[in-house]
Amino acid sequence: MAQITRLIIRLIAPAALTALGFAPVVIAQAVAPATVAPPPPPAVTYRAEGTWSGASKCAEQAVRCDDRQIVIRVTKAPNPDFYDVDFTTIVDGTETPENHLIMTFSKDLHVLKARFIDEYKRTDVYFLAVKGDTMHGVLLVNGRLIERSLDLKRTNDMATPLPWTRAASSSQSSASQ
Repeated sequence: MAQITRLIIRLIAPAALTALGFAPVVIAQAVAPATVAPPPPPAVTYRAEGTWSGASKCAEQAVRCDDRQIVIRVTKAPNPDFYDVDFTTIVDGTETPENHLIMTFSKDLHVLKARFIDEYKRTDVYFLAVKGDTMHGVLLVNGRLIERSLDLKRTNDMATPLPWTRAASSSQSSASQ
């Protein structure tokens, strides 16, 4: 039978059977679900403010270095082009102050950057790249040697006071009594 004849029989046969009093035969066919466009990916935020915690690992070539768990708190400085960044290390479950830096934030690269002189009189540079709830960074020594790499995640404890802030406020309250 020609293909057109088969098509005509398929179209007419149910109508002819119904006219003769027979119930139409329904043949179930699998229907592909309508294709639904996937939802757009969530917008990535590049907000530096917040509390970040994670690992600070030493590079192989680093001298006088040890791996640490760290917490970084980033707040907007009074000058709109700068951020106050407090670095603490976790030692035996307690935060210990390490550094306070004033950093700039590159809006096009989403990177916090600070240049400073360390205790060994070396010129160091921190680069901290922000993407969503992650921050990755490096510490360059003398502008070229990577001493540390940082992998951090945003946490929700921004309200937790810094250890040295707690100590200062408790000494002020006891002095006022």
